[in-house]
Amino acid sequence: MRHCAFTILIILIFLTFFHSIYAVQPEKKSLSPDSVKNVQQKISKVEKRLEEIETKLEKEEQEKELQKLLDEAEKLKNVEKKKESGVGKKFHTGVRRQSGLNPNISVSGDFFGSLSSERKPFNKEPGEFFYGTNGFYLRELELSFNAPLDPFTRGKSFLSVSENEIGIEEAYVEWLNLPVQMNLKVGIFNPEFGILNRYHDHALPQFDRPKVLTNLFTNANMGGTGVAGNFLLKPLLGADASIFDFSTIHGGTGQSFTDQGELNLLYVGNFTNYYDLTSDTFLEWRLGGVAGHNDPAEKNWTTIGNVSLNIKWMPMGRSKYRTIDWKTEFFYSHRNTPAGAINSKGLYSSIQNKLNAQWWLTARFDYSEMPYDSDQYEWAATIGADFWQSDFVFLRFQYQYSQREFTDIIASIASETYPDDHVLTVQMNWAMGPHKHEAY
Repeated sequence: MRHCAFTILIILIFLTFFHSIYAVQPEKKSLSPDSVKNVQQKISKVEKRLEEIETKLEKEEQEKELQKLLDEAEKLKNVEKKKESGVGKKFHTGVRRQSGLNPNISVSGDFFGSLSSERKPFNKEPGEFFYGTNGFYLRELELSFNAPLDPFTRGKSFLSVSENEIGIEEAYVEWLNLPVQMNLKVGIFNPEFGILNRYHDHALPQFDRPKVLTNLFTNANMGGTGVAGNFLLKPLLGADASIFDFSTIHGGTGQSFTDQGELNLLYVGNFTNYYDLTSDTFLEWRLGGVAGHNDPAEKNWTTIGNVSLNIKWMPMGRSKYRTIDWKTEFFYSHRNTPAGAINSKGLYSSIQNKLNAQWWLTARFDYSEMPYDSDQYEWAATIGADFWQSDFVFLRFQYQYSQREFTDIIASIASETYPDDHVLTVQMNWAMGPHKHEAY
């Protein structure tokens, strides 16, 4: 670049010199001092201009070089971000690092004390329909194991330990992002049906399950061993998201569905539509159904339908301090028997109001007819307060009044009517590990 500038300078000097010579030759006169001075001034201006051009070119070249370095640095930065936002673990064939393969392990405890106005033994001892009253109980110690098995599969297992037994609550493997927008699940699990069937006991919005769920399925989740498909559909009916779940499980608790049949299969379907009403509020409604045999000979069917609505308000930026969650479900049971069909219904409505970072107020109303006799029923009113010491520890204080108009919760046998009662419950829950008290 410097050689080019000096070459231009030399050419301009020679042109100026020869122009001066030829300009004065016709007159045969020598150059005057003023002419020489003018030539020198022009040469100085040209040199100054060339220096300015050279300086400008050097500056532009330096800026281009700096921009090139900045672009390369930005590319390296984006590559690092892409690596960080990808799969958290890399799977290498033949390489086994024990610490990286270990699952997330958690332990949660569910302890409570309960006092009932009714001293009869029908609800004192823990069983299929009551958790126990007038004493202290460890409802459950849950061990959770959760890990991605590879980039396409994850596994979850939950063991339930009580004072009398150790059982498998759930243990399944799930394949993700399969064709036709499907996830596939196999193992022991609680299928999608209504709002609360996937909730474990320690994650329920109140201490106990609504009466309609208890009378239809006992106080355990409806679940079993089987296979389930989860399909993400194109949004329907103006929804922001639509999902369909279908499960076939080997289950039944002996209440609505037999637990003694040869096949003992349940067929469960659940359709969910999700709507963002505002930036702070969402709505979700569900239609579901489950069908299976209700007798050991597997000749008579029971079909249960479900309609549910869940509205949740979580103000943006303030959800840690304010939330309102309203859940309502309606169930209809159609039970075939040799004596004819029995139709029964039930519902509950539950609301949770988060007052601040630690306190919740809750309330629920229940109504349930017996699946074996729609003339027998019970209803209950529940209020409570939850104190969350942290995400890992909470205390719950609950009062419940139950009015009962049925004689036997398992079979329609004439006997003494179950009594009404008032129950006070204090529950304490704790969690160790990454698996806390969230819904499932």
